[in-house]
Amino acid sequence: MKKRTLGFKLTFGGIMLVLIPILVIGGFSLYKATGALEDMARGQAVQIAKNMSDMVEVAIKEEMKIAASLSVQPHIIEAAARVSRDGSDKAAETERISAELSKIAKQTGNDYEALFVADDKGVIFADNNGKTRGISVADRDYIRESKAGKVNLGTVIKSRATGKPCAPIGAPIYKNDQFVGSVGVILNTDFLSEKIQSVKVGETGFPWMVDKSGLVISHPKKEYILELNITTLDGLKEISSKMLGRQAGVEAYTHQGVKKISGFAPVDNTTWSIAFTQNENEFLASAHTIRNFVLLIGAVFLALTVVTVTFFTRSITVPVTRSVKHLNDAADQVASASGQVSSASQSLAEGASEQAASIEETSSSLEEMSSMTKQNADNASTADKLMKESKLMVERANGSMTELTQSMEDISKASDETSKIIKTIDEIAFQTNLLALNAAVEAARAGEAGAGFAVVANEVRNLAMRAAEAAKNTSVLIEGTVKKVKEGSELVERTNGAFAEVSRSASKVADLVSEIAAASSEQAQGIDQINKAVAEMDKVTQQTAANAEESASASEEMNAQAEQMKDIAAELMALVGGDLESRPSATEAAAPSKAVLKKVLSFKGFGKKADAGAGNVRPETVIPLDDKDFKNF
Repeated sequence: MKKRTLGFKLTFGGIMLVLIPILVIGGFSLYKATGALEDMARGQAVQIAKNMSDMVEVAIKEEMKIAASLSVQPHIIEAAARVSRDGSDKAAETERISAELSKIAKQTGNDYEALFVADDKGVIFADNNGKTRGISVADRDYIRESKAGKVNLGTVIKSRATGKPCAPIGAPIYKNDQFVGSVGVILNTDFLSEKIQSVKVGETGFPWMVDKSGLVISHPKKEYILELNITTLDGLKEISSKMLGRQAGVEAYTHQGVKKISGFAPVDNTTWSIAFTQNENEFLASAHTIRNFVLLIGAVFLALTVVTVTFFTRSITVPVTRSVKHLNDAADQVASASGQVSSASQSLAEGASEQAASIEETSSSLEEMSSMTKQNADNASTADKLMKESKLMVERANGSMTELTQSMEDISKASDETSKIIKTIDEIAFQTNLLALNAAVEAARAGEAGAGFAVVANEVRNLAMRAAEAAKNTSVLIEGTVKKVKEGSELVERTNGAFAEVSRSASKVADLVSEIAAASSEQAQGIDQINKAVAEMDKVTQQTAANAEESASASEEMNAQAEQMKDIAAELMALVGGDLESRPSATEAAAPSKAVLKKVLSFKGFGKKADAGAGNVRPETVIPLDDKDFKNF
């Protein structure tokens, strides 16, 4: 299922917040307004029907009054009584009554189909036009009802004379409380229809009227009059039932596929029921107008809401999208830089490990050199003691040497040789001193180059061998000198002066040997200090390697966190409806860390052994990364 963006959710939510109240309030208002208008329209339809019913009732009452007034006329009563008793009447009275009825008919125009007077047997003996005399109407319901003493409205029928629909009214004629005849007033229903059809409402509204059987007695379409019975029409059963039940109300029905609404009411003092019908669309036009207006207002508000919410949503999502893109760019840069830092840290760790191994080798060589230097110092100390003893012996023999003057010439020669040997020893001591000084310098500049210390040690050994050989030659010469001294003991006095020189030379040799011993001791102490410094350097190097490994691990973790941050940024971007396809490459993202990588790779001890000329190493050059190098991260 596709995830919805933040913009969609905000827009949809905002629209819903406005749309739901609009729908609820608008729907409720529309429902109430429509219901009220429908009720009003229904009430109006019923009222129209009642008004028409009252109009018809008034018209019928007026006609009944006319019939009743005729039935109480004395001459009509006398004529009816005479005809009913004797079976015939004087022609003059009959003509008089007929003329009177004709006058009444002419005064009302075409409202009457006929006016007549019948005897107690229902036979017409006087009328307004002379067409119905002698005709029996005893079978008509209005005549039967009049015999019962009622002024009544009969069933609408077709006129026997004209074939037009008529509404007959019968009024009884009494003489001394004895029924002697009936007055008939035959109304032309066109007269009633004109009154009814004069009521117009809208374009489709029209009135119609039925009798007690459901037969149409008034309708705009004349072909329906006395031909159509509403009880036989589909869809009108409910309304026909209520109308024939003399109820008032309003009903909806469908006739010939058109939805209609009809208000109906009974006509009092008759068996008729009158209705007013109108098409439903026109009948509910006001309600539909209100509905359409409410829908239009709702649509306008909805459009304004969509525009407003969209603008509001974009004011939120656009900055969020921009921030997420920046966050993703930063994550790319962090990931790239952390990868480079991790690689550099690993390389630094490897270089530190190699450097630590070289320092361990150097430390081992220094330990061997320290052992040899201590041995040289011990030998120099022993030689110093021997030279001091030799000096004492020479001083003791000084007195005897006075007798060996002659022999001291040979001793002098031997002393020359001895002087050369001593000079050689002196040179050796001088070279040894220089080599010791070089060794101290090498120790101070110790890096990965341990070869320099080996060369110095080799030279020291060579000088030691030469010193041993010179000492051996000196020993041989001294033995010869002693022999010569024994032989020339008698010449000691002569050679006393020369022997004194030998004594002074021996003193100098003793002093030099003492100096060599002291220098060897100091050299041993210096080498011990070098060993300690190398040990400290070893610790620093190991710590550097450990720190580099930790830095590499931290860089990898930072890289993982950067990837996680990129995933979060991708989710945020998906949430706000954007994408991350247009983000910078890893090379561009890594630009802030190039200076750091360059500084790491430019470190002298990185990835190779230190040469013999390397200087003192400071910790800050071993670990080149500082706070300012990470300011871009």
